[in-house]
Amino acid sequence: MSALSTTCDWTSEQQASKSSRIKSLFASLLHEIEIRRALREVSTLDEAMLHDIGLTPGNAEDTIRCGRH
Repeated sequence: MSALSTTCDWTSEQQASKSSRIKSLFASLLHEIEIRRALREVSTLDEAMLHDIGLTPGNAEDTIRCGRH
């Protein structure tokens, strides 16, 4: 019987791991959508507005993706 219970435990761990990977993938997808939405929004700003918030056209994407350094 112990071999059967071990098999069942392994199966439930495998399912939990698979569920965790799916959640992680979904979270990553949502994060990328948010980043792209922010990039579209920032791309509508002119250089003066970007300067006011401390950005340049060249560093806007890096700043949105990685934060300010």
